[in-house]
Amino acid sequence: MPLTEQSTGRAMPAPALVAYVGDERRGVDLLELFESRLHRSVHAAAAGPNGAERVLDAPVDAVVCGPELSPAELQTVVFETADRRPGTPVFNLTGEPVAAPERLDIRQFDADTPAETAVERLAGTVVDGDAEPRTLGQYLAVDDAWRVVDWDPRLAAWTGVDPAEAIGESLWTVLPAGRDGELAATHREAATAGEPTTTEVFHAPTERWFSLRVVPLRAGGLESYLHEITEYREQAFGADGRLEQTLDRITDAFFALDTDERFVFLNSRAEFVLDVEEESVLGRQFPEVFPAATGTDFYEAFREALSSRDPTSFREYYRPLERWFEVNAYPSEDGLSVFLRDVTEQVGLRHRLEQLHEVTQELVVAESDDAIAAETVRAAADVLGYDRVIVWRHDQQTQRLVPIAVGAGIEADPTTNEDAAPGPVAPGTEPIWGVYEDGESQLTGYVSAAATAEYRPDAVASELLVPIGEYGVLAVYDEQRDAFDEPDAELFRVLAGAAASAFVRARRERQLARRNERLDEFASVVSHDLRNPISVAAAHVELARDADDPTQHLDTIDEALFRMEELIDDLLARARGDRELAREELSLAEAARDAWESVDTAAASLTVDDARLNADPDRLRQLFENLFRNAVEHVGEDVAVRVGPRESGFYVADDGPGIPPDQREEVFEQGVTYSESGTGFGLAIVADIVEGHGWTIEVADAATGGARFEVTGVRSLAPAR
Repeated sequence: MPLTEQSTGRAMPAPALVAYVGDERRGVDLLELFESRLHRSVHAAAAGPNGAERVLDAPVDAVVCGPELSPAELQTVVFETADRRPGTPVFNLTGEPVAAPERLDIRQFDADTPAETAVERLAGTVVDGDAEPRTLGQYLAVDDAWRVVDWDPRLAAWTGVDPAEAIGESLWTVLPAGRDGELAATHREAATAGEPTTTEVFHAPTERWFSLRVVPLRAGGLESYLHEITEYREQAFGADGRLEQTLDRITDAFFALDTDERFVFLNSRAEFVLDVEEESVLGRQFPEVFPAATGTDFYEAFREALSSRDPTSFREYYRPLERWFEVNAYPSEDGLSVFLRDVTEQVGLRHRLEQLHEVTQELVVAESDDAIAAETVRAAADVLGYDRVIVWRHDQQTQRLVPIAVGAGIEADPTTNEDAAPGPVAPGTEPIWGVYEDGESQLTGYVSAAATAEYRPDAVASELLVPIGEYGVLAVYDEQRDAFDEPDAELFRVLAGAAASAFVRARRERQLARRNERLDEFASVVSHDLRNPISVAAAHVELARDADDPTQHLDTIDEALFRMEELIDDLLARARGDRELAREELSLAEAARDAWESVDTAAASLTVDDARLNADPDRLRQLFENLFRNAVEHVGEDVAVRVGPRESGFYVADDGPGIPPDQREEVFEQGVTYSESGTGFGLAIVADIVEGHGWTIEVADAATGGARFEVTGVRSLAPAR
């Protein structure tokens, strides 16, 4: 920082302060070029896209919006500048149009404007302008030892110290009154924290109020900017300004009206919420400032409080600003004090919660998991406003998360024509598998463009993952950074909870339906199938009592009892088919050979080609037993059976006469048999086992001309080890 001219006592122009919002590195380069053009000290306050509020704490001479800002970020910077620094010129280097309040001067540039051209116009605005140059107030700087290294000549007006006397001295020697007050505390806070600090200080010797901004320097030391606000404070609530300071720091918007409904004070929050400036409305009546409010319930509540002198509280929608406000008004002899709280988000949250309750009713009547997932995706779009949504369902068979419903916002890649939804997610894939296993939501405000994952769609900047109980994960994606906040996460947790409850209900209803079906089957067997062998056995018992040789009837009774045992075993098998499956990785060949040994296959032969699959070992063995027994019963004791893998499944084939095409659909129904010794349960049990695993089964012709039972949909099928 050049000090030679100030150290000789000659006045130098105060440094210019320019705020650059955008890519901070690019901002530093631009402002260095600006300083070389200006031939004057320039202090740059650079910040990222979300840092406009921080850099606008100081009274800047100009605001530069970098070309890298998005339209939404650009608009935010413009509104922040209008609210905090009205009249400050804004240089828009994005080339994008922007809505500008009347009180703001926007200098528009094309996106390809050379940096040198922008700097020339910036220099002309800050130094030349149409009137006197704007400055940032009064400025001083100290090093790490609190020695003054720069001193604005205008500080002499109230300190009595000019630059030649101040530079090189301790700050607290130059300003002894500030050693133990807010001035010193603010400087020490900024030095300790390493962050800019802003406050208001009172200089007792001169009875002046200042807005103070202290900024730590990267090379060491501090810069301080003082802007006198004495007149402003005295106009508000007296010379000491204590009440005004308190009201200005509260989080609620506050304004005061006199008995004629004229504005006498607004805090900064009220200026922001009502989109007005205090100096433009003081002394004017409320209906004059807000004519659209006349006749509304919002305004009438104010008038009622003034006339009745009774405090009032209400929540009302103010249509001109399209906002909901919670209002507390307190009348007095001098007028009306009004506290406003913008509760638009809370009202919107409650409304969305009510809509989600209605969605729950839709989920209750959904008949399948796919329908539940589709309704969940629809609610995410229609109620919560997000259509880049995927419902991942845990597949018990493959032990993976599978996308079963995809929002309209997740589009297929037009260049490859690939499916819109990602493929299944394997165990251990983070973070989605961790969310499923831990049962904890995860909100990611920024997903790097370099991040890759098999489960994430393209062009994602934000991600919200919410577990759906034990059933899966509800994933929400957005192209914008920090698109989700905690209220969003809570709403999606409510939606995911409703979906989980619907999955539970659907599963229970499916189980209940199967159990009712079993009860009907049991009633049929007990009333018909079991009655026949019981009747035969009972009749021959009576005949045996009267016969000279009762042994001739014993064989018939034995056959009847054996038939009853078979029927009972099959009934129990079907009953066990309703239980949950215990899946594990199995060898197809081993499972088939184990089942073959438990069946009376006589002279039959078995040939097996191996593969791996996930299945319940007991139920898979039962499937093979019934198919093998079926082959022996229908072909003969010398039947040749072959088992092997096929595309997405496996088959069991024999060398018998086969099954006619017109009988192939009904052979899996209970009670249907084309064998004199069959019960009609064997293939029905096979169908139950296949359905329980989520597979399908069909009958075809074997290569040898016999019957071939083909099981498909086995997504876990893998080559043998």
